[in-house]
Amino acid sequence: MYLFSGLHKFNRSFLSTFWMDEILKDFFGLSLEIILKFKLFFAGLLIPVIEVLLAISLLVSKSKRKISLLLIIMHICILILIGPFGLNYNSVIWFWNFTLIFILFLLYALPVEKTDSKMILNNSYWLILWFIMPIFSFFGNWYQYFSFNLYSGKGYQMYICVNNDNYELKPYLEPVDGKLCKDKPYLNLQNWAMSEIKSAPFPDIEVYQKIGIGMKKKYGNKNVKIFLHNTETRKTIEL
Repeated sequence: MYLFSGLHKFNRSFLSTFWMDEILKDFFGLSLEIILKFKLFFAGLLIPVIEVLLAISLLVSKSKRKISLLLIIMHICILILIGPFGLNYNSVIWFWNFTLIFILFLLYALPVEKTDSKMILNNSYWLILWFIMPIFSFFGNWYQYFSFNLYSGKGYQMYICVNNDNYELKPYLEPVDGKLCKDKPYLNLQNWAMSEIKSAPFPDIEVYQKIGIGMKKKYGNKNVKIFLHNTETRKTIEL
């Protein structure tokens, strides 16, 4: 989990959307001028570097308990950042972080027993699922959340352009920005989901396609236009 989560964060979208906008600007209240002056933008790469190093250390180090304590500190920092006294964002993840703290404490409170070939063979399907399959996510051939692509800023954002003034959607409409939807109001699925269900949508194209079909069926093809925009590649797809 920590290995692939860290590897997915090595991209410019993570630095701009999460590191700069949410941590430096929203959490610390720094201006763009200060960020540029002190060259803080690329300092965000320390986050995936630390995450990957801790993951490798947890795998090969004999002092697994010490590494687990560092990871627990990391989760506490995450809770401070996104918790009710920080950004107050994505409350579903708060419990996920509490759970991981408990799991780390439980797993590494005692020395870890050595694994033998029989144990590896008996659990080979788990090794394939969690160590091999996530590699394919870097090529768009495996589910992003199953590959621990978390808070990386990668992937597509879904925008729903609305033609009519629908009372159901009106509370979630965002201001006209003159870009994808031109002169029409629109919904950002990420923001809509966070407002409505307090959780991020599943970030895979096949899921977006199903959502798009449902939206067009409910509101009509003429009243809804749906775009997927990749902030990393700047590629836009209309569904």
